Amino acid sequence: MKNNEGAKLERDYFRAWLAQGKHASWVVFSLFTLLIFSQTLLFDHFAFRELALQPSTLGYVAKLFSKLGAAMIIAAVTFLMKDKRWLIFLSVVIDTWFVANLIYMRNNHILLDAEAFNMSGNLHGYFWSVLIYIEWGIDLSFYALTLLFCVIFAFTTTSERSFISWLCMTVLSVGLRLSGEAIYIHDINRAMEEQYIKYDAVPFIREHREPVYGTDFPTTVANTSVLYSPLYIGSDYYLMVKDIQPDRPLTACDMQMMKVLDSGSDTACLQSPLIIILLESLENWVLTPQIMPNLYRLAQNDHVFYANRIHTQIVGAPSADGQMIVNTGLLPINAGGTCLHYDKNTYPAIMHLAPDSAVCLLPHDTCVWNQTHMSPAYGYDTTIIYSDIDTLLFQKLDTLVDQGWQYIQCITQSTHAPFVNEKYSSLDLPKEMPWVMRNFIRGFNALDDGLGYFIRKLETDSVLQQYTVVITGDHRILHYEKRRQMQRYADKHGMDLRPSDDCLPLIIYSPKISGNPRYTQDCYQMDIYPTYQSLLGVEEYRWHGFGINLLDSTQKRLIYEDEAFPLSDRLIRNNYFAK
Repeated sequence: MKNNEGAKLERDYFRAWLAQGKHASWVVFSLFTLLIFSQTLLFDHFAFRELALQPSTLGYVAKLFSKLGAAMIIAAVTFLMKDKRWLIFLSVVIDTWFVANLIYMRNNHILLDAEAFNMSGNLHGYFWSVLIYIEWGIDLSFYALTLLFCVIFAFTTTSERSFISWLCMTVLSVGLRLSGEAIYIHDINRAMEEQYIKYDAVPFIREHREPVYGTDFPTTVANTSVLYSPLYIGSDYYLMVKDIQPDRPLTACDMQMMKVLDSGSDTACLQSPLIIILLESLENWVLTPQIMPNLYRLAQNDHVFYANRIHTQIVGAPSADGQMIVNTGLLPINAGGTCLHYDKNTYPAIMHLAPDSAVCLLPHDTCVWNQTHMSPAYGYDTTIIYSDIDTLLFQKLDTLVDQGWQYIQCITQSTHAPFVNEKYSSLDLPKEMPWVMRNFIRGFNALDDGLGYFIRKLETDSVLQQYTVVITGDHRILHYEKRRQMQRYADKHGMDLRPSDDCLPLIIYSPKISGNPRYTQDCYQMDIYPTYQSLLGVEEYRWHGFGINLLDSTQKRLIYEDEAFPLSDRLIRNNYFAK
């Protein structure tokens, strides 16, 4: 009985102490700081766990300083709030920011940036594609921590506000944040000088992106706190809207290289009808007799060239970048989407050389990927929208050929994440197979059913057999964690699916191709354009791209991928081909 009375007295004393506004504010501030700090560490673990984040102990300490500073800056609003229950709302907003960045990083391999917000209104109808990148056990853990905070917080509300306390804690927090960032930058510079760490091994630039707008330090953001990224996004987005970018003129070395790459006639005319088919998210490992029997059969036919190790080179706008590489032979800009920033450029697109009208079959509205401007920029003067399954797309393609259209591009959509087209597949797969793997495979099996309609006609129709037909993927889509799950299952069950291969296939049919040549070495998307261009009778045209003609075993590379990317970036930014 006495023990109960003692415990009651202790509780009453603690509640009385909390009732003093000053003390309660500091308790709530401490709890909120601890919550946010824990969540930033949790975010780092889930976002960057596959990479070594810091080159040294000093860098690790700098990261902790900055994350603590970020947590304190936000938690300091405690001293300004009369009703501290608003902190719960603020915490949920922070949780949502963490989860949104995780989902975006799983998809695009970087954190949310100004370009992501710039592109958001341009992807109408693609919101459902994020479903595949939600990992409930991980993502809900952020909200679970907030729920725990709510339980502890329930008896610590107060009505007092303290401007002086808020000001002091904010100054201290900003000092911690700036100290951490300064130490981090110093540490990275020292490590670079000692060649201890390479810049492309630092998270956040895994696809060779670089900052374009403002004073953006992407690696600093990643290694200090994701909570600071709005500071960079705000300034970058403002500069983006104002179209203010650093000047990137072509160098003397660039012009010397272009004298080699850009030679020949300004005019040419396609001597063969052409069909380009971009299959959404196609990867080489699904091109098997079991999954895609029709496309696999075509790859084994006479007059067909097949390359199975095309490395993807998309950067900022996956589908749009893939379309640009195949149509123009150019590579994407190093940061941002070419289709959004340089839609008024003049491009050396192959369809500009067509003697007749060219049509683009799109699976979505022309606002997506800014096709309103980009399709004409690539030489397509007619656009047809379809919004049904891809089986109807290939029937529409067949109708266009019957109507006499000779220059056509069609883009599929049904195999985009989360691969809902799998419901049209009759392929029977084990129930224990990871659901992403199962849907991915069944989705491409369903796509192949529709594509088979076109392939059977190509094999039998004498008119269609005069066309050059290019079939490839626009990009890969599955992030490393999904691939790892799929690879574990494949290895365990002896399946030869190579889901970690990360390459695209290329199939080209042409009456000019003899036999069934193969290219089994590693090559790049930039090689697609010069390869099919060699079959179209435009050898004298000035631009053959950065790649090599894979049909010509004697051709040597004039420029390699790491050199081609920055050169292409400057060519596009300076609208080189308009001159």
